[in-house]
Amino acid sequence: MNENLNFGQALEALKSGKKVTRAIWEGYWFYDQPVVETYKPGYHMPEDREFMQPMIIAKLRTGELVPAQPYQLDLLAEDWKIVD
Repeated sequence: MNENLNFGQALEALKSGKKVTRAIWEGYWFYDQPVVETYKPGYHMPEDREFMQPMIIAKLRTGELVPAQPYQLDLLAEDWKIVD
């Protein structure tokens, strides 16, 4: 089942590494789990480390990558599908 998913099913697909979209979109979402570790300038103590958090990224039709933010319509939609 790769089409007509609800948001919960789409979220599970994202967490398993798949890309998802809605029927009305030209872009898609994917789940990014960065392993990058950065340090604040001038500090090298472990307690000063900042870790990038996992997040859902939207790839827009323009190719731009932005943090995804679902709207209520997205949460209630049942037209999600997995992108190959």
